[in-house]
Amino acid sequence: MTNVVPLAGQKIIADAPADTSGQTELDPVHGWREPPREQRQNYGLIRLAAIPGPIGDSLLPRGTTVVQLHETPDILLLTEPNASALLMRRLGRAEAAIVPVIDATGRGRGTNDQRRADTTVARPSPKAIEEAVEMLQPTVQRLRALPRWTMETEDPRLMLLARLFVRDRALAPRSEVNTRETFVYDDDAVIPGVAAIAEQLTTLRLMERKFADKLAICPHCASARLTVRENCSRCGDGNIVEEPIVHHLKCASQGPERDFRRGTELVCPKCLQQLNNFSVDYDRPGSIGICQSCGHLSTEHNVGFLCLDCDTHVQARNVDSRTIYSYHLTPAGRSAAASASPLPNSGDGSIGSRVRAFAKRQSALDHPCSVLFTRLLKPDDIPENGDAWRQTCDFFGRIMRETFTLETEIIEAPPLFLALLARDAKADVEHYLPQIRKRLERHLSLAPKLELAVFSPDELWNRRPSAESLVRARDGSDP
Repeated sequence: MTNVVPLAGQKIIADAPADTSGQTELDPVHGWREPPREQRQNYGLIRLAAIPGPIGDSLLPRGTTVVQLHETPDILLLTEPNASALLMRRLGRAEAAIVPVIDATGRGRGTNDQRRADTTVARPSPKAIEEAVEMLQPTVQRLRALPRWTMETEDPRLMLLARLFVRDRALAPRSEVNTRETFVYDDDAVIPGVAAIAEQLTTLRLMERKFADKLAICPHCASARLTVRENCSRCGDGNIVEEPIVHHLKCASQGPERDFRRGTELVCPKCLQQLNNFSVDYDRPGSIGICQSCGHLSTEHNVGFLCLDCDTHVQARNVDSRTIYSYHLTPAGRSAAASASPLPNSGDGSIGSRVRAFAKRQSALDHPCSVLFTRLLKPDDIPENGDAWRQTCDFFGRIMRETFTLETEIIEAPPLFLALLARDAKADVEHYLPQIRKRLERHLSLAPKLELAVFSPDELWNRRPSAESLVRARDGSDP
């Protein structure tokens, strides 16, 4: 397929310089190998730059020297609140993202200064700053190993690779209740859109993602700040109380305790016998929910959610979900950061480019071909972002794959689905279109409307219609 990206990591590793001296501290495949502690002790002066202003001699730790901002520092020290906002003014974009930072503002967690920092000093003092510098020495060592071109790059992908390589860590989410998403990537304060960039690098095999969490989100506003509540299965109200069930052992009558209660005593409503002794006259086998609004009794209630951002009540089956990932450098990603090799493009994987490439391949082989466009139309009473509609689209994609042969390429972009039919002319597909429709529709429980359109390579290649205009045609008619 034309949109498959080559294994970029292999090319990058192959281009990395070989270790011929036996002393190279950076292995192109396995990444940084931290030298023993005694080797770090003699690493030389650490170049320190304070923002927004110079650091006083009384706070300057041993083993450090102050540099001017036209020089690339080893460590940045933030000394005033909101000093992080000045980083890109004083340094280049890449340097501001890659050079390690000490937050000495003393403002605590959650600020932009703290999100950008690699370590925090609560109360600035020579000893505290010295300890922070000592902690960052391995980071400084990896920073100095980077090529100069990396520190000047304008490619945010390479900035992210270098930032994580220097810090020897992953891009990980952190819980944050003050955001609608209820999580943040702190690195987003340094490189905006960092999660989308990490996804691009995952496509290039320079990063790999690992499951971190799965959130329930509102289908209307995409907020993850939801409260769970039980609702009455008859009237939908949430005013439900739980009461114990009383079981009269002699006559087998059972019901909520309120039906047996006569003042302070328990009396069977069926046989009117007084119940005095537990396990002799009666027992309590469980509890039951009673709706205070309509009186409905039930042991099972509907589960729903209330969105705290848009104040919408959502049924459990319509709640959407979002998977959160952490992103880790692969050996190829470490090599890319260390060698500063230009990163390959992720390729054009759009629907239009894939369809045109298919038509061009079949034309070169002189084979007949056609493309079946299918679109599901969502019923009005189903939320577009709810689980019910998403599961319907996922299931329909599976039906599409089962309907056609294994060699048929299926493009899934819900609610749009395409079957690239090699060796099948448009007229042949149109002849079997009623059978195809019947096969596709028969298992859909939500009964969405189905739009079908068949196009020949001439219509696709010469006229180059957009995917949206193609699927507006129904049942093989011209757009």
